[in-house]
Amino acid sequence: MTVPDSPAAPPATAQQPYPGMKDVLLLLLLTIAASLVVEGVLLALERIGVDATHPGTQALATLASISPVVAYGVRRSAAPPRDVLPLRAVPLALLTPMAVAMMGISILLSEADNLVRLMLPPPDWLEQTFDDLTLGRRSVWGSVALLVVAAPLTEETLFRGVILHGFQRRYAARRAILTSALLFAAFHMNPWQFLGAATAGIVFGWWRMATGSLVPGLVCHALNNAMPLAVATLFGWRIRGYTGGLSGVVAFQPLWFDALGIVLTAGGLWLVARRLRHGN
Repeated sequence: MTVPDSPAAPPATAQQPYPGMKDVLLLLLLTIAASLVVEGVLLALERIGVDATHPGTQALATLASISPVVAYGVRRSAAPPRDVLPLRAVPLALLTPMAVAMMGISILLSEADNLVRLMLPPPDWLEQTFDDLTLGRRSVWGSVALLVVAAPLTEETLFRGVILHGFQRRYAARRAILTSALLFAAFHMNPWQFLGAATAGIVFGWWRMATGSLVPGLVCHALNNAMPLAVATLFGWRIRGYTGGLSGVVAFQPLWFDALGIVLTAGGLWLVARRLRHGN
């Protein structure tokens, strides 16, 4: 993993960079509280015909609940917003292998999810929710708004923006990345998404620190969330264990599909590491 060294920890008498662990827990509690408030508003609006469970509505709810927390975190950091939420351009020669690696990782994590579901079956309501979103059953464009736009924007700016910006000034690079990734996984609040979220958090954190930009995480987070939806609805492909939905008997992916995931992941990560070593 090629990441720049974190600066030395400040003296004990110096003010510690924001946020620390206690600050992050407060940010996450604020996010949960804001989400509950927004959901309460949506339930009240159902009386005038608003569909609170529509994915498009949930996309707006996600933006409305997390964006203020991100803004609060940026303000508390006492750093220029462009440093906390850096959007520096990343060369296409680097962004392309990152996208290739992400496609492979998505395939492999999907198969890992199948194994987790086999050992720990999720409740029916959660399976139905995932299926509706990833297969676009309620609304394809609503799923795009939630999975491909709202989720990457809010989660990357909070975890790889505000949180990782503080952690990288407090801890060694690997500790900062791993801690923020585990918090990101725990934030999903269910064991069926923990492995995937933790893995993605490590990869996106690595790329954030290596490039000094949120762009790789934003692009590849959106790509990861879009892949099952695109494969099933845009291309109309049916791949066992990948596009069949979560409901029913667990089905594993074809061996050729898993092999494709390994090749894309290994090749993409090798090219990313090589180009980072050679200055993109």
